[in-house]
Amino acid sequence: MPFTPSFDLTVSDANPGARANTTMVHSVPAGNNLIDSINTFIPIDWQIASGDTYPVGNVVGQVSAKADKGCNGSVDTLTPGNLINQALGPTNPSQAEWLGTVDGTWQMLFVVDQTTQPREWQIEVTLANASMPANMCAPEELTVTVFGNSSPAGAMVMGNPTRANTYTWDDGLLSYGGSQIVFVSDNLVIGTDTDADGWANTVDNCPTAANPDQLNTDQALAAAGAGVLGDTMGDACDLDDDNDQFSDVVESAAGTNPLDNCVGSPGTGGDAWPADINQDTFVDVIGDISQVAGQFGKSVPPAPTRYDIAPDPPDGFIDVIGDITRLTGLFGQHCT
Repeated sequence: MPFTPSFDLTVSDANPGARANTTMVHSVPAGNNLIDSINTFIPIDWQIASGDTYPVGNVVGQVSAKADKGCNGSVDTLTPGNLINQALGPTNPSQAEWLGTVDGTWQMLFVVDQTTQPREWQIEVTLANASMPANMCAPEELTVTVFGNSSPAGAMVMGNPTRANTYTWDDGLLSYGGSQIVFVSDNLVIGTDTDADGWANTVDNCPTAANPDQLNTDQALAAAGAGVLGDTMGDACDLDDDNDQFSDVVESAAGTNPLDNCVGSPGTGGDAWPADINQDTFVDVIGDISQVAGQFGKSVPPAPTRYDIAPDPPDGFIDVIGDITRLTGLFGQHCT
């Protein structure tokens, strides 16, 4: 039976340092194995209080679930339960232990601890009962909300990192019966995310232009060995994606490849550098400058749009001040 779980994170308050309610949704679709146990790995930047700093019996969160309770093809919403703080023994190494009961009988133990490497937080969720409730099938969805403050004491349980960033949480899930282990992850933005693309402004390469993929072509080209400098701007806000000294507007008008700086590899290649008219990776008189100069004084068309590379945006005319001067200024340069 397949086991393809998913993991989704939300936070009630994304401000740095806030005692926010953090919600984790672990789920598997219909036809899957059920979830047996969960290990959620949380960056060490989170503030998680020791369970002995707030009273035993305090409510620290809530756990709820949906599943096909009778294995009859319908999805049932099970009765949610509170997460209750449990006593820590004098030799108990755990940071905290919480117990939650769903549907009145399905008990789950939450053990909060730290891993040895790289010292990130870990919440381990296991069945406190002997086994899974009978006649339960996927789809299954387990939703866990950990409160920022305990109730009724109002003591801190969990607080956001104090530094704005985009943080990755990892979720390791074991299928019921123990035959499959799958790791999935989700990002959580702490701090301001102006463009709402899932990346905090402090790390977003285009903080005011939504680009969840964070694609940065010139940086990738430079890393692959191309002769360009990679910058910190993503393609969504970079006027020259391949950093070949010609803007995307110019390249679009000329018909060259705005996502590569040179013919051939690395990159997708093709007619990629507007200055390289004959695509030999070199700006020279015979192959490039003379070709453009031969169209001097003509409008575009009939002159080829490929030769109209200046100013920015192109002016639809082959002239000395714009196109020929631009090319002669690059005379002798190579692209790689």
